[in-house]
Amino acid sequence: MIGMYGVILAGGSGKRFWPYSRAAKPKQFLDITGEGSMLALTYRRLAALMRPDRIFVLTLEELAPLVRKEIPRLSRERIFAEPVGRNTAPSIAVASVLVRRMGGDEPFLVCPADHTIADERGFRRAVRAAEAVAAKHDVLVTFGVVPSYPSTGYGYIEAGRGFETRNGFAVLRAKRFHEKPGAKRAAAYVKAGRFFWNSGIFLWRPSVFMDAWTRHLGAGRAPLDAIGGALGTKTLRRVVAREYPRMPAISVDYGILEKAGNVVVVPVDVGWSDVGSWDSLMDLLRVDGLGNAGAGRMELIDSRNNLFFNPGGMTAAVGVDDLIVAVDGKTVLVCRRGESQRVREITDGFETKKRKDLL
Repeated sequence: MIGMYGVILAGGSGKRFWPYSRAAKPKQFLDITGEGSMLALTYRRLAALMRPDRIFVLTLEELAPLVRKEIPRLSRERIFAEPVGRNTAPSIAVASVLVRRMGGDEPFLVCPADHTIADERGFRRAVRAAEAVAAKHDVLVTFGVVPSYPSTGYGYIEAGRGFETRNGFAVLRAKRFHEKPGAKRAAAYVKAGRFFWNSGIFLWRPSVFMDAWTRHLGAGRAPLDAIGGALGTKTLRRVVAREYPRMPAISVDYGILEKAGNVVVVPVDVGWSDVGSWDSLMDLLRVDGLGNAGAGRMELIDSRNNLFFNPGGMTAAVGVDDLIVAVDGKTVLVCRRGESQRVREITDGFETKKRKDLL
């Protein structure tokens, strides 16, 4: 597969992984699973699908040095540094312009930098099927994960009638996008069998995305055209600093996919996780006979179903169940399992109090 391009979105903050994830080094740059940083693993995943020189990384200016450190073979021309965060829609719009300039109207795969996929071979098969669909049709292809349980932490894609079958994958029309549901509704979604977790992984041609961008986020077309016109010139940095903040601050889901009528979904079951919270990390780590997992040395007595994340340190526990304890230097997070989505409330509080030292 030579023609496809890849885009990695690496500008997230990973606030739910505090205190291990900080503003100076967010989650995507951390080695959480012991196999390398999440960004490096994502890059390797894409490099198995396409030539490495066809991979772009979009990130914030202050994180660009970390990108270069984690992926030293990536040339500076393949890193687009955003002066401010404007969410995923503008990032992907810029990626469309970059790919269009480099490769014409070849399809490109969009992947967040901080997701994990256990079945790499299955993922590659799904991507090849999606690329064939995107190359043939003017559609926006999303990847919907077959839910393994009624998660309340993910958004869902409701699938409609079939679109076509490609390489053994039944490609379906996307009927509707749904926000993170409550427990009762999530159970109903899973039972219905036509709802899939929204993975945040996409594939489409630049022209198709740009048509959708113009139709649904037309106010962002002028700054995007200005940035596109400056690519390859000495004025690029100045133009980006002036124009990028004028882009609409909105996710691709809200800004485009929920409005577009040409969205299709490829259902996949590839061991995907967005590792969006400490709770989700439990699914990725090896657990002992009593359900405990973590990093670092542990000495546990009568303790069950806990996550102790203390890389390089020792954690001792007696008679505790269902806890999450994460240690970063002198900072310690303690919360009950099932509550780690609320860690962002802590970081939001620190922002309100202007405690940058804790962020």
